[in-house]
Amino acid sequence: MTDNSNAKHQAGICFNLKRNTSNDVDEEYDEIETIEFLKERLEYLGFEVLLAEQDENLFEKLHAHALDFVLNIAEGKGKTRSRESQVPCILEWLNIPYYGSDPASLAITLDKWLTYVLLKNSSIPVPRMFKVEDMRQMQDMSIPLDGCKYIVKPRWEGSSKGIFNDSVVTSIAKCRDKVSYIINTYNQPALVEEFVEQDEITVGVCGNEELEILGMMKISQYEAVETFVYSIENKRDWQEKIKYELAEGNVRERTVTLLRQYAMAAFNVLGLRDVARIDFRVDSAGIPKIIDVNPLPGLSPKYSDLMLMSKLHSNKFVDVIDKIIAISLKRNKINHK
Repeated sequence: MTDNSNAKHQAGICFNLKRNTSNDVDEEYDEIETIEFLKERLEYLGFEVLLAEQDENLFEKLHAHALDFVLNIAEGKGKTRSRESQVPCILEWLNIPYYGSDPASLAITLDKWLTYVLLKNSSIPVPRMFKVEDMRQMQDMSIPLDGCKYIVKPRWEGSSKGIFNDSVVTSIAKCRDKVSYIINTYNQPALVEEFVEQDEITVGVCGNEELEILGMMKISQYEAVETFVYSIENKRDWQEKIKYELAEGNVRERTVTLLRQYAMAAFNVLGLRDVARIDFRVDSAGIPKIIDVNPLPGLSPKYSDLMLMSKLHSNKFVDVIDKIIAISLKRNKINHK
């Protein structure tokens, strides 16, 4: 009889590799340094690791290996609103336990309109929002722009794709221009969302049966601007332009309490698992409103918001990653070293 008591668990990492940096097509994808970093963490936890990029051979590759667990960070192929569900669906088909939220939650949260509807119906504060599917509909819509600012964004994109420094509008004419650009460029409906002008704060949440706040980070611009947007331009030049601070001590104590409450409530309402990052804008009354939910938060050790957040809280990012993976392994009832 063969003694397999010392045999290592087999783990995989499913991912999309960023190759194109000239535009935003691969904006959500990961650099090879991130993949190698995660591979090191899994090996540290006692796994043998298979790298499985999402390509035409992914199904066969996963089917051919007896994997005990997959660390899935794949964003999916194509432009559909359900693309983040592609790899988890394959993993569930093959009965392979995996890290992160399930296909239903991933599909809902990528679709900002569905997320808005669910959160609003659950009494979790969100900015007012309008959905525009074509320009004819725009002609008939009554969007109360007088005295208000709105931000125009794609319905189902992540990593600030389609969100620029000039995406905030104050006139119907400018709103129509931006809506037309989103519909024609991204081939999907545009969302016209009330722009909440005060602080932008992102909150990390981890856990399953019991939830924990990983941290809260206030995001602003070093240079004073009339309207700050955490846009794709600003994210790409974050070291020069963006100021990251602890939320605690830099926003009202009551707002911090509400951020914690609403982040955990959204995590539960949307059926998320293991970890997520939830983005807020705070209004003039100190009420945080959710503007985005990311159940596949970036894990780059160089520039991800979770890394920056852990640094502000004086936590080693490797410890944060190990903790998140351990939470997922526990949910999947997988023992490791």
